[in-house]
Amino acid sequence: MRRDVLAIQAVAHGSATASELAVFGLNPADVLDFSVNTNPLGPADVVVEAIQQTNWTRYPGDDEAPLRAGLARQTGVTPEQVALGNGSAELLWLLALAILERSDRAIVVGPTFGEYARAARVVGADVLDAQTLVDLPSARMVFMCNPNNPTGWQYEPVQIEQLLRTFPETVVVLDEAYAGFVLDRWASEPLLADYPNFVILRSLTKDHGLPGLRLGYLLASPEIARATEAVRPPWSVNAGALRAGLATLEPSAQSHLERARSLVAISRTLLTDGFKELGYPVLPSVANFVLVEVGSAPAFRSALLPYGLVVRDATSFGLAGHVRVACRLPEDCLRLLQTVADLRRGSALPPLVEDP
Repeated sequence: MRRDVLAIQAVAHGSATASELAVFGLNPADVLDFSVNTNPLGPADVVVEAIQQTNWTRYPGDDEAPLRAGLARQTGVTPEQVALGNGSAELLWLLALAILERSDRAIVVGPTFGEYARAARVVGADVLDAQTLVDLPSARMVFMCNPNNPTGWQYEPVQIEQLLRTFPETVVVLDEAYAGFVLDRWASEPLLADYPNFVILRSLTKDHGLPGLRLGYLLASPEIARATEAVRPPWSVNAGALRAGLATLEPSAQSHLERARSLVAISRTLLTDGFKELGYPVLPSVANFVLVEVGSAPAFRSALLPYGLVVRDATSFGLAGHVRVACRLPEDCLRLLQTVADLRRGSALPPLVEDP
């Protein structure tokens, strides 16, 4: 085996395990999970119906070309510029496999999602962490998240275009997994026409509340899209995910996403103002989550678990004093804020740095 593979660590993700919840007599269905950033309304009815009507006795594949064509129409590109994946996470790995060679440099602009670095390390690339786009060195690939996970900030078009223009030999991967929930979202697709080194990632499972089904896609030059498909395992996107993907293109599913986007904006304001009123600093966010400074993320998360509330400990992002809180339905957010207020009054939460 490759000895370097043994040193690659698994990336921590959100939610709480069944065994962790069982300590408090809870089942996963009993909790409000603020650690997972998906559509707070869940999937649209038309999407659920498509999954239920899937023919599971046939190998998947027949729906791939129609889905690529539909996504191309929706985004204003050609079908040859679209590649599918088992969630956007698989597409990260496929891009690394198709483009990076051993000892190539890959830059990850963070703090951000840990799977970018892991995907690059799996193929033997050298990973450089950067905290800003200023004075970046040359690299074979740059990974960025927009809006960024876990901070919720948004890069501006001029920043991305300058990066693409400055490094024409660098593949710039812009992960837009959470862009569907941004009210003032800017369109990144036009950049594809001028920059063949540009790749956009999207997550249909986040947009439409299907994280267990796994479906994502990328937009890129035909060459990059073809290379990504060339290294994708056969049938990696299952039949139900393909049928669901086609259903997300329906007008009712798009209206469903628009309603969710409006609710997310309400919940984002509730969470931002509510935590600030309780004395917790909150980073400005345009995404469907907010990053809250709480003193000790592990202790804060643990204090909420007995009440059936799960927030994302941001320690794995290098932010041990912060938690990431998803924008669920407004009534869910109010319940979380009330519980935090009650626990804070009872001194059951870790102190902030500025607390006496």
